[in-house]
Amino acid sequence: MRCEFANEGLLWIDKIATGVGIIVFNSKIKLAAGVHVLRGTSPGRVPDNPAYFADTAIEYVLNEFKNQGALNGVSIAIAGGASMLSSSEKEKIGTNLVAIVKDILRKNNLSVKVEGVGGTKLRTMILNIDEGKIKIS
Repeated sequence: MRCEFANEGLLWIDKIATGVGIIVFNSKIKLAAGVHVLRGTSPGRVPDNPAYFADTAIEYVLNEFKNQGALNGVSIAIAGGASMLSSSEKEKIGTNLVAIVKDILRKNNLSVKVEGVGGTKLRTMILNIDEGKIKIS
């Protein structure tokens, strides 16, 4: 439910469970954004916190990158979408959220380069902006 922008050092998203962490990174300009979304699409209104929903968070980040001339050549990493609840079909919240995130990215002509999704564990994403390396654990 947060959105962070950085251009040096480490960009860190932790405690990702059923939600999805998304890192957008332009290595040439050294601009990175990280969001941790909990829901797929907003209910047709502008939320107080655009990072809560995948559609509004991704739109917000991509607009910021576009405004800074950094949209071309971005890399995307995602993590999360764990199944932390029962295994019944209706409770696959994480799996559904990952699919929504990927669909939104695809509609923006972007693809995921690095991912660590599914399973049953919490994840952490760390981008070393200076080195251009990401670690998902």
